[in-house]
Amino acid sequence: MSKIGRNEPCPCGSGKKYKKCCMEADKAAWSANQDVVVLPAEPVAVGTVAPLESGPVAIAEAKAPAKELKLTLPKLRKMVSRELEWEHPSHQQLGLTLIEQMKAEYDKELIAEGLMLWNGYSRMVKPVVKKEGAFCAAIEYLLSEEYGFMITQGDLALKYEVTAATVARRFKELTAYMEEYEIGETNEMLPSEIVIASLKGDASEKAEELLDRAVLAGSPKSRVQFARAVLELDPDRMEAYAILAEEAQDESEARDLIRSGIEAGRRKLGEDLFQEAKGLFWVIPEARPYVRLCHSYAESCWFGGKTKEAAAMLEHILEIDSDDHTGSRYLLPAVYLYDNRLDEAEERLEHFAEDDQAAAYAYDRMVLEFKRHGATARLKMLYRVAQGVNKHVPDYLLGARMLPHSLPDYIGVGDANEAVWYVILHSRLWTSVPELLKWMLKQ
Repeated sequence: MSKIGRNEPCPCGSGKKYKKCCMEADKAAWSANQDVVVLPAEPVAVGTVAPLESGPVAIAEAKAPAKELKLTLPKLRKMVSRELEWEHPSHQQLGLTLIEQMKAEYDKELIAEGLMLWNGYSRMVKPVVKKEGAFCAAIEYLLSEEYGFMITQGDLALKYEVTAATVARRFKELTAYMEEYEIGETNEMLPSEIVIASLKGDASEKAEELLDRAVLAGSPKSRVQFARAVLELDPDRMEAYAILAEEAQDESEARDLIRSGIEAGRRKLGEDLFQEAKGLFWVIPEARPYVRLCHSYAESCWFGGKTKEAAAMLEHILEIDSDDHTGSRYLLPAVYLYDNRLDEAEERLEHFAEDDQAAAYAYDRMVLEFKRHGATARLKMLYRVAQGVNKHVPDYLLGARMLPHSLPDYIGVGDANEAVWYVILHSRLWTSVPELLKWMLKQ
């Protein structure tokens, strides 16, 4: 039995994912006719690369592809007998039984998914196996539900000589395990070399598919696994570095990964583009990930106290993307102000704020005035203007309202989300002027 995954292209040729297209119709047709339908699938192209070493340094290095890997029944049996760790011999034996029960009807990759599911579940839950058929049936049913096979719990109860109620109970236990450990789909548990072996196309096409899986994966572990597999195939794929940075353990590690992604971007794009397309990077789809990585690096440097690096990167972004699609223009004056580069801050504020009434400019002007002249009548006037631009900022700056733990997804001019965005991103600047905050409290 060949699988059509819920997230794979629909066989009807619509271009949509199977779960968004014909899966429900196929299930409805089966229910009406009570026939088991086997959905067609193309033969699986096979190929793999060497396993990835851990750490950002190893990630950045290109590796030569390893010899072709094709899943066979002997390799699946070897995986169960020698490679996977088991809590109890009965758990290992059930894995071997599962292979024998599924080998005639399912492709090898899907059997491997079932084995990895059982291995993870048995090691974490440590179940007592009284009837192998109960767990085998539940695993097979879970896979059939995920991939749209038209098999009922009753069918599997007959196959494995257990009751349908037992299959339902074990299936519920397996799904509870997947939810508790944030396993989005069974294929997320497969080793990356097995996933790669199942993909079609050349290295670039496989990298694209793995990148999609990384974006859609339901658990951080799976996102990291797929992103690292992408870099095995394409060491200069910038988006993979961005995913790894999002899942990094600390800010320093994230910054290193982002920097590696930026370096990879320069290699991939070529130095000529930085001259030929200066100011136009955003209109080139291949260059957008580079711009985003640069902005992420600038913010990371800013929050990490590396203000000179932050300023340099923000200036670079404004050179390569003159329309500033990442909002770097709102942060650069704050970085200048923090470092007391007041003339540069004033120049940027005058240039940017000419056609943009953003809270960032209005409140940064207050800092500029206070740093130059202290508490003046002009500072009071600038404060009134700033409140007119966004009245919510003082509440968050002065602690009258609690800040959320993350930046808002959307902001509007003058709304509370803009205030949250401004205060979070500019908090380093405002903590450097405590006397100005005291002055605001008195107003």
